[in-house]
Amino acid sequence: MNVKYSIILVLVMLITLVLQSNSQGLSVYQDYLNKVYIFDNGTTKQIDHLPLNSFKIGNNAIAYEDNAGNFKIYQNNYVFSVSSFVSEYYTSDNLISFRLNSQLKVFDNQQNKSLTTNVGAFACSDDIIVFFEKQERILKAYFNGNLYELADAIAADDISDFVVGEDIAVFKNPEGYYDIFYYGEIIQLLFHERTKSFKTGRGIVAFIEEPMNNFQVFYQGEFFELDTFEPKSYKTGDNMVAYVDNNGYLMCYYYGEKITISFDVPIFYEVHDDLIIFNVQNYFKVFSGGNVYTLESYIPEKYLFNNNILAYIDEHGYLKVFEDGKVNTVSYELIKDFEIHGDVVNFKYGVQSQSMYYKGKTYTNN
Repeated sequence: MNVKYSIILVLVMLITLVLQSNSQGLSVYQDYLNKVYIFDNGTTKQIDHLPLNSFKIGNNAIAYEDNAGNFKIYQNNYVFSVSSFVSEYYTSDNLISFRLNSQLKVFDNQQNKSLTTNVGAFACSDDIIVFFEKQERILKAYFNGNLYELADAIAADDISDFVVGEDIAVFKNPEGYYDIFYYGEIIQLLFHERTKSFKTGRGIVAFIEEPMNNFQVFYQGEFFELDTFEPKSYKTGDNMVAYVDNNGYLMCYYYGEKITISFDVPIFYEVHDDLIIFNVQNYFKVFSGGNVYTLESYIPEKYLFNNNILAYIDEHGYLKVFEDGKVNTVSYELIKDFEIHGDVVNFKYGVQSQSMYYKGKTYTNN
């Protein structure tokens, strides 16, 4: 790995640690009178006395439409009145993107910024937004507070063949090549006819190149071949790609290291952020922090995972949470439903009871 991308890798890891340590535990709930409250890092506060029309929760902000249709954003103990309406909006770990008719805007670190007044196709993720500016006919990216021009399409009505990862993007340029946008730079990937498939994560792009169908990754500025044979399947996460190789083994390329997770063929596996959830011989397992943990000898009917947290209902109907390499029983009540918002597990039980589990502590909202 060259010096430049080694520095980027260190910066990415530092930024990730800072975001994880500074990310607020946010959630939303209603009481029996339909008053709306926000759970914020262990405290609750009322934000409205009427039910919300919609809401979406990110790691450090909550975007919502109030009962009158006004678009608002809660961040850092303050409610920002953004607009009297919104056409569509999306939250991620760090950014909130939203469209007002043909205008595309972003709410980034308490600042409301206009990206374009005439947007075409667009996609957003934790740290990056890619969009086609229809008036200028240019594909652009918003990253780290700056705008970048990716490709122009003078003869095209739109450029819509692009995919965003959490901090990386892949797009097809007008010459027919797939390019990678990564930390302000554009790196050529493959000609589109040689690209059988690709998937993006944080800091990584996994792809299969035709005609040999060899399996490769772009990771932290460099290309690596993982296997000369096409995998049976593959999925990307944060700085990793999990895949079932030609032998049926569950493998993982994790922070630059190739790891065999299981020699048994997985019945299923899922990847999100820093976790790989998988089923081997009906054992419920998780790969986290470079290690494999066996959680149960059965597969829970419902489980959810986000960031470094996995929550599930066990065979007795109790709520359990896997976090930091340990399983904790959060509640011995029979759980009606639960959700994960960032690092918060929001769960319902009893008649109208609702609680939040956050960083090893349970907060009751009754």
